[in-house]
Amino acid sequence: MAMNTKIPDKMQISLTSSIETILASLQPYAKWIEKMLGAPLSDTLTLEVDCNPGDLVAEEFLQGLPVTSATKARNKNWRAFIESWALPPDVSPRIAMSLQRERKPNTAPLPVWELDWQDCPVALRLRGLAHRAISIKIPMLFPPSDMPMVGHSSATRWFIVHREDAAKVLLLEQHVVGLTERYLETTYSRTRLPAPYDWDSVVLDATARRMVRTDFELFFQREQWFRQHNLPYRRGYLFWGAPGNGKSATIRVMAAHPYIQPYTLDLSDAEEKSRDVLRTFETAAQNTPALVILEDLDRAFPTEGKRTQKRTAVSFQTLLNCLDGVGSQDGVIVVATANDPTCLDPAILKRPGRFDRVVQFRNPDADLRREYYKRLSPTLVGVQFEVAIEQTEGFSFAQLRETYILGSQSAFEHGREVGVADFIEAIELQAAGALELKTSVNTSGSVRHAER
Repeated sequence: MAMNTKIPDKMQISLTSSIETILASLQPYAKWIEKMLGAPLSDTLTLEVDCNPGDLVAEEFLQGLPVTSATKARNKNWRAFIESWALPPDVSPRIAMSLQRERKPNTAPLPVWELDWQDCPVALRLRGLAHRAISIKIPMLFPPSDMPMVGHSSATRWFIVHREDAAKVLLLEQHVVGLTERYLETTYSRTRLPAPYDWDSVVLDATARRMVRTDFELFFQREQWFRQHNLPYRRGYLFWGAPGNGKSATIRVMAAHPYIQPYTLDLSDAEEKSRDVLRTFETAAQNTPALVILEDLDRAFPTEGKRTQKRTAVSFQTLLNCLDGVGSQDGVIVVATANDPTCLDPAILKRPGRFDRVVQFRNPDADLRREYYKRLSPTLVGVQFEVAIEQTEGFSFAQLRETYILGSQSAFEHGREVGVADFIEAIELQAAGALELKTSVNTSGSVRHAER
């Protein structure tokens, strides 16, 4: 049976502005907010912030419920400044929760909850402020042109404060957020930085130490020198070499520098757009010193003859413009990685200034292999240990780490302290596996996959 559907001659779509959304969300609580602040809304300021102290209220409502370590840490920082809190009458607060697991040594993982206070406003009596401050999370709906998914909904966090207290609230938020864990910003999310700023956590050869570690640390001391010589105060590094030799580990150390705000872009991701790259570089320029990380650059922009995948959605010219510093990029450091720089489009490398330091991360030589093992186990010494060092010729740092894990596990299974013999056995297993893989590739042209 045919159906006749009449389509309107004209269709009008109206997008609500953020101001109207905020006002509509506040309307049910307007009188209560004015009472808590002791002032009409016309004497307040609404400040968009990057924190949600309502999570502390959620934890207190749900006492006895195990929560994530991250939630505890955030709430602990706020608890030092929140003297009391109050909620509007006759409301049922909404709390979004997700069940997660946290590891505990020698025990089963512990089920814990991540809490997220939703749209119920909270009046906070903050230490040092003359008036209360209102914390509220407001749902927002973004038009397709602004977000990667049509009708993408999100939420923004706000403080509504008396104008006399606005600066103090922002300084307090700055202090509290500074006490929490640091994050690596991606285009649409953030990732926790797990490690502190510690160059001793990576083993670098003399060239990499000079061209990366020394140069990177001097960057923060030489701003005046850059100015005096009329040089742009920015830096570019390209790390290249086979996987497993410390490129990403070195970047993680750089990203953990206490002065740095790190950002990362996956240029090979089909969801990444040119406007996202521009926005990231612009945001980095506004939050200097900043580190912009571009991993696997050779996969995203290979030469014409070596393209084996669909072209990235990011414009190549957009990337070049960002690397050349269109707009102000004072204080921005760019670090990129590539497994094979010969695959890179020549336009990335041929112009001086796009990457000031091009550094190869090689398989470690005997001295570096010895240093790496000794950092893991200082007791490794003797003739047999030197034999083990010779047997690991051509190993990457990742392969060395795996031999350490295998050897240590073997010792643990036999109830003894790890020794050189355990490592030699692990090295032989690692070498045998590598040889089998190489033989399989050479005889069949591709790696054979075992049937499951």
